[in-house]
Amino acid sequence: MRIGFNFTLGPTLELVQQLIAERHIDYCELLIDNFLQVPPAELAAAFDCPVGFHIMFSKFLENDEATLVEMAARLRRYIEVLRPIYVSDHVARFTHEGRQLYHLAEPEYRRDYEAMRARVAWWQEQLGQRLLLENYPSIMDNGRDAPWFFQQIARDTGAGVLFDASNAVCGQRNCGVDLTEWEPVIDATNHFHVGGYNASILAPTITLDTHDRALGADTLAFLERYRDRFDRPGATLTYERDDQIEYDAIVQDLSALRQIFTPTPELRHARIA
Repeated sequence: MRIGFNFTLGPTLELVQQLIAERHIDYCELLIDNFLQVPPAELAAAFDCPVGFHIMFSKFLENDEATLVEMAARLRRYIEVLRPIYVSDHVARFTHEGRQLYHLAEPEYRRDYEAMRARVAWWQEQLGQRLLLENYPSIMDNGRDAPWFFQQIARDTGAGVLFDASNAVCGQRNCGVDLTEWEPVIDATNHFHVGGYNASILAPTITLDTHDRALGADTLAFLERYRDRFDRPGATLTYERDDQIEYDAIVQDLSALRQIFTPTPELRHARIA
């Protein structure tokens, strides 16, 4: 299992480069929208490791085609120069009836399936390569349809899944989507995400994918339990941390992931015993 870190903001560049130099990570995932103002060659020179691309603000399910065509043309230049391990995007709603949402919303998977299928296929074609789609940290009951959606969209469009293990844990905590329902999705992809979560401020509380603290015990247990499903040749696991960015805390979480996927001889012996 190759373990990486999501590079979101310019001020964390030195931290990411230190993680690379000290071999805490094997690759870096770029939140590529934030760096489209940096010349591709200059961006490539900043990282002495492979990279993945994670798109955040294409809003490809909602945006007008002209805007997306222009964005895809820019992204293809970066894809050509940096040759990312994968290119991924979010299945989410940014607006409702023309109003910008404060918190991203999960689509109605079954109701809007045909429209989403067509847009996924079109956006993938614009990018010129296979697109991976990240699962949403479900809050509402429509999240129960998410495992079905990601299997069906892969069959119908050829797109893949960037499976976020902690998002699936959020969905289990919020609306009871059993983690076993994700098994076919996990088995069909090589690329994964993981991050910390937190409880919402207002009651009744929900679990939010906040990327601001250590990995949850249930998230680590999920990875441990499904280790052989996650870990395979070419697999990647990106650790996300967007707030409370403290080097030692990040290294501690990365070390916990290493212990699961590259255990020490002593730990391996304990498991066998």
